[in-house]
Amino acid sequence: MSNKAPMKDMIVILPGILGSVLQKDGKDLWNVSGQSTWQVLTNSSDLMHNLALSQDDPEAENLGDGIRATALIQDAHLIPGFWKIDGYTQTAQLITDNFDVTPGDIYNDPDYRYANFYQFPYDWRRDNRANARILKKLIDQRLQYWRKRSGAADAKVILMAHSMGGLVSRYYLEVLEGWRDCRALFTFGTPYRGSLNAVNFLANGYKKCFLDLTAVMRSLTSIYQLLPIYEVVKIGETYKRIAEADGLPNIDKLRAQDALAFHREIEAAVEQHLKLEEYCQSFAVVPIAGVQQPTLQSALLKNGKLTASEELPAVLHDRPDLGGGDGTVPQVSAIPIERSKNFDNFFIAEQHGALQNQPQVLENLRNCLELSQFDLGGVRASPAAIGLSLDDLYLPQELVTIRARVTGTFSFAKLQAQITSVSDDRPALNLNFEQQERDWILAIDNLNPGLYRLTVQTENTSDQSPSPVHDLFEVAEKLGLN
Repeated sequence: MSNKAPMKDMIVILPGILGSVLQKDGKDLWNVSGQSTWQVLTNSSDLMHNLALSQDDPEAENLGDGIRATALIQDAHLIPGFWKIDGYTQTAQLITDNFDVTPGDIYNDPDYRYANFYQFPYDWRRDNRANARILKKLIDQRLQYWRKRSGAADAKVILMAHSMGGLVSRYYLEVLEGWRDCRALFTFGTPYRGSLNAVNFLANGYKKCFLDLTAVMRSLTSIYQLLPIYEVVKIGETYKRIAEADGLPNIDKLRAQDALAFHREIEAAVEQHLKLEEYCQSFAVVPIAGVQQPTLQSALLKNGKLTASEELPAVLHDRPDLGGGDGTVPQVSAIPIERSKNFDNFFIAEQHGALQNQPQVLENLRNCLELSQFDLGGVRASPAAIGLSLDDLYLPQELVTIRARVTGTFSFAKLQAQITSVSDDRPALNLNFEQQERDWILAIDNLNPGLYRLTVQTENTSDQSPSPVHDLFEVAEKLGLN
C-alpha cells in the first residue's frame, strides 16, 4: 500500500521568466539546465537574433517563428547580473514523492490519457495574456478528462507558480475566469506590482564583457509586464509610475502603458470577483514572499540617465521596515493588492531564485496540499466544559456540597478538586469527585472556618481537555448565642 497522500485535484507548475526550454526546428534554442549559462550564451552566435521578438499578438496562440516551449528547466540556471533560478526539480519532486499523482505532458497527452500532474512550459518572451489563454485552453481540456476518468467530478486545479508564472496564472484566473475551476494559486516571489530589475535592464541594457543581450531584452513584451505599477521613478522632487513618465531612456512609453493596462485588467477583475461569495469561499491565493535581502526599490532620472537603487520611493519613506525583498522582487510587490491587509501572507528570508525550493516553504506547501484533499468539516467535537454548582456560604458543621457536570465528548477518568485556604496558609486539599449519573458530587465535612478558593479540573489533560473552573466559597465561624 502506498504511503503517498491521495490527490484528487490537478496540480500545474509554472516557471518564471527564462524557466522554460525553447526549441526551434526540433533543436534547443534555450536550454541551460545543468550547464554554465555564460558558456551557452557566448557559444551561441545566433541566440540573440533568434530570441528577439519582432511582433507579439496576445490573441495569437503562436507567433509563426517556429519557437515553442517544450519543458521546464529543472536545474540551476542564471544569467549573471540578470536572473538566477535554482531550478524546479525539488518542487516537482515534492509532488511526486508525497502525493499519489499521475504525471502527464500538458501539450502532448492524447485524448485517451488522463493525468493530474503537469508542468506548463511557456514562451517567456511573450505577452503574459497570450500564455494565459494557452494555459486556459489546456487546463479546460485536461481537467475535463481527469474528472471524467478519475471519477472526481469536483476536482479542481491547483497552480504553483514561480515569479512571472504567477502573472500568467493571475490573468488566467481573474480575467479569463479560470478561478471557477481552481482551488488555489501558490506563488513564489511573483512580482504582482513589478520589479525594479526590469526597469534597470530596459533603461540601461545588459552587456557583460563581449556578451550583449540588450536588444533581446528590449524586444520582449514580458519584460515590460514586469515593470513596477506604482510610483518608483523620481523625476525632480516627484515620483511617477514608469508608464506615466516621459523621457525615460530606452523605455517605450506606449509599451509600458500597455503593460500597466495588463495589470489593471487583473485588478478590475479581482474587484468584481470579491463581490462573489463563491469566489471568496472556494478559491484562495497564497503568496510566498522573500524578505530581508538587498533589493532595488526605486530609480532616479537625472541628466537623461536612469539609475536604480535601494532607496525607498516616497510611498515607503516612512516605512523602512517594508524595504528589502527577495533580491529581485521588493517585499511590497510580492503580495497581491487585495491581500495587502491580510495576516496570513507567508514571508521568509530567502533569495528570489530559491524560494520554490526552500525547505520550510516546501514543508508548508506539502501540509497545505494534504489538508486541501481532506474534508476536515466532520472532524469536530463539542468543546468540553465543566459547569459548577455550589453555595457562596456554608454554615458551621454544614456539609460543603459541590456539584459539577462535564459537557462535550471529552473522555476522562477522574474529576478533581483542589481547595486552597485564602484565610491562612494551611495545606491545600486535593479531593476526587464521585460520579452520580450525569453529575459529579463532592461532599466535604469538618472544613475549618475561612475563605476558600476552589479549582476543578479533569485528571488527564490535553488540548481537548476542558479548561479548569474556579470559584470561591466561605465556611462561617461558629455562631455565638446571645
